[in-house]
Amino acid sequence: MTYQINSSGPSRQLLDARNVAGLALQDSFRREAGKVDPPRDFRWIKAEFTWPSFDHLTFGYGNQVFSVVVELRDGGQSLMTEQERRRCSEAASAFGLVPCSFAVESRTMRPAAEGWNLTHLVTGRPVIPAEQVTDASIEMSEWELHNFAIQVVRRYIEQDLGGKVDSFCDVVGIDPQIWFKDSRGAKCWVIVRHLRNIVGDEKNQWIGHEKKSVSLRLCDGFFAAVCLASASPVLKDAGGKVVPLSERFSGRAPLWRCDPFHVKFEGLQRIHVV
Repeated sequence: MTYQINSSGPSRQLLDARNVAGLALQDSFRREAGKVDPPRDFRWIKAEFTWPSFDHLTFGYGNQVFSVVVELRDGGQSLMTEQERRRCSEAASAFGLVPCSFAVESRTMRPAAEGWNLTHLVTGRPVIPAEQVTDASIEMSEWELHNFAIQVVRRYIEQDLGGKVDSFCDVVGIDPQIWFKDSRGAKCWVIVRHLRNIVGDEKNQWIGHEKKSVSLRLCDGFFAAVCLASASPVLKDAGGKVVPLSERFSGRAPLWRCDPFHVKFEGLQRIHVV
């Protein structure tokens, strides 16, 4: 995927429309909640604003993940660019997501339709989340694991280190993932990776990464490795063969959407000092 980044970021109008969409979806969550077990019920995967990104909001229901782009309309005329549509659709195809638009009328700042107001970006058909769910076990995609790993590190920075996250980006392939201020107010950056198996020397390949940008050289840099492992009492690999519990963090057992899992994370590892 190619990201042509507008340095000024999204317009104030689009950000306002995103808030409208988020509140409307949250109302729909409350209205429809309780029909499935809690781990499979409506849940935000990404409600925070990030830039750049292939979507504006992401939520899960059952075994499906919905990637939502907010579509501004002016008198019924869509203001969504073809690049925005293609970027979300391509990411959804790569990571097993359902690509949707949520239309907001720019003049009234109200949803363009009642109910879910979600339209499939590829087929153009209305999207009702419950109708997309199946009984199939779906493995978490690279992006879902990447996004969750970033959440783990963000929480650690703010809750354990007393820092403040300024921004983060969960687009696979864009580094660093997190910019933050430490407890002294110094600006820092973090490369975050989800790894199926942590050996211990993964940070070494990132030493020298600061040479790619002046902005990176001016700040302390860190590497963070996060490993997720299934919490199932019986582990099986993709072929159905039993995996010994002693190899829980070996990466052999797949991580399925909605299933509980353990997190292995041992903090930030410094890779650059100003």
